[in-house]
Amino acid sequence: MPPLRTVSPTQTAGPSVPRLLPSLLLALLLIADVRCFGADESEVEVAYLYNFSKFVDWPADRLRSRSDSLLVCVYGRASIGPAIASIDGKRARGHRLRVIERARGESLRACHIVYVAASEEPYLAPVLRSLAGEGVLTVSRIPGFAANGGIIGFVAQERRLRFEINLARAQASGLYISSQLLQLATRVIRE
Repeated sequence: MPPLRTVSPTQTAGPSVPRLLPSLLLALLLIADVRCFGADESEVEVAYLYNFSKFVDWPADRLRSRSDSLLVCVYGRASIGPAIASIDGKRARGHRLRVIERARGESLRACHIVYVAASEEPYLAPVLRSLAGEGVLTVSRIPGFAANGGIIGFVAQERRLRFEINLARAQASGLYISSQLLQLATRVIRE
């Protein structure tokens, strides 16, 4: 029988939990990538929104302390309405998530994440202009959302819900998106 390996107090027998956490969260994102027609699409979108909150860093002036809530705003008449309540009160990166519904015309600047409902497609350009450079992560399933100035756009690909990222727009807003999240995107817009 081979001798047992001893581990000194300064060594670890394997990777620590904090070092494994990003990989575990990445696995959760992959699990959330279920077939669109095999699960409730709104629940999948909400799972993505929650996980996006874990892989994005906001400018320091947007989240000053751990006691600040991360505001997830749903703008317009969204089909994710009932499902989005499931993330209200959860924690991401040390901040408690608060879900708030916003109607057309209400300010979105206090929000950290804005989910733009398909009902707002005719008003998309002014909404995105009002949030440009404000440190707000915009997300939607409106076709061409990321290409038209949004930051993360959901797309259906091979009967799966996936996403595209407009990295140029994210950087212009002072947001840092983890390279792990960028690797999962079906397309990253860099200019």
